[in-house]
Amino acid sequence: MKLMNSSEIKALPDGTPVEAFLQCRTKSRRIVATGKGEIFAGDLGDNSGEIKFVAFSGSTIDCKALDDSIDLGAVVHVKGVKNTHQGFPQIVFSSRDGGSMRPALPGEYDLASFVPKTNQDVEAMWGYVTSILSTIKDPSLKSLVDSFTVDTAFVSKFKIFYGARMFHHSCAGGLLEHTWEVIQYCEQACKIHPSLDRDLVYAGAFLHDVGVLRENAEPLGMTESKEGFMLGHVYLSAEAISAKISAIPGFPEATRVKLLNLILSHQRKEEESDFYPRTPESVVMACADAFGVKVSQYIRVKKDSAGADWRASRAPIGGVYTE
Repeated sequence: MKLMNSSEIKALPDGTPVEAFLQCRTKSRRIVATGKGEIFAGDLGDNSGEIKFVAFSGSTIDCKALDDSIDLGAVVHVKGVKNTHQGFPQIVFSSRDGGSMRPALPGEYDLASFVPKTNQDVEAMWGYVTSILSTIKDPSLKSLVDSFTVDTAFVSKFKIFYGARMFHHSCAGGLLEHTWEVIQYCEQACKIHPSLDRDLVYAGAFLHDVGVLRENAEPLGMTESKEGFMLGHVYLSAEAISAKISAIPGFPEATRVKLLNLILSHQRKEEESDFYPRTPESVVMACADAFGVKVSQYIRVKKDSAGADWRASRAPIGGVYTE
């Protein structure tokens, strides 16, 4: 049977058998109205769109086991029948039709079918970031940033992770793209105000969101981790940096507290943190982060709305003039 994307499946006549690799976008499990058996339902999708699904418990389908084994954001292999319910196309899985649904195995599918990618050159962005970091002269901060950049596992994830799950830089490579933008804003601030501690600003700009790698889960940071839900990426960034600092002999206490204030207060402008910027460098970081987040959201709305009405609305920024 030919593997299909969600758009192709939606165009099929009802009753057509289908097989595909799709991403679980939403899911829920409930008892059927009659009280006999369960339903596992939600939305599956890929870059071509989304389609609803519903699985009925039966001799070969255990809805609880499916719910337990399939995480939000996971790619699944599905075999079922295309149907339409209340005007919405869907894939139906039932024991009667030989339907099945299982987590996909590594290497079975092309991840590029499921996630948007940054439109920037990843290696060029990473080259700019590392070139700026190479200018850091403070030996302690240099040791700190090097402890991250020489970590091949960290660098590999940092280059491909989402910047955020929603609203800004929500694409593969988004974390690096956001960091690349923030460092450029910081670079301009340091040129305008040469009294700023450039080393502290650049180290903080590079490290301010490293906690995103723990806040969000694989693949590529598209879904929230339990640790991220409980602690958030700002705290997790500070924790990761503190762990690295503890392994550097003689790291100055004054540098440590200034850097951690910069990290912990970088979202104060949105009142998402109880930490206030206490240095000019912390203020630069908070402003650069806000600049990068806001501008990217407005640009994204304009690009997504090309050829449509003269205005568009998108949470959380509201209305945008798009002509």
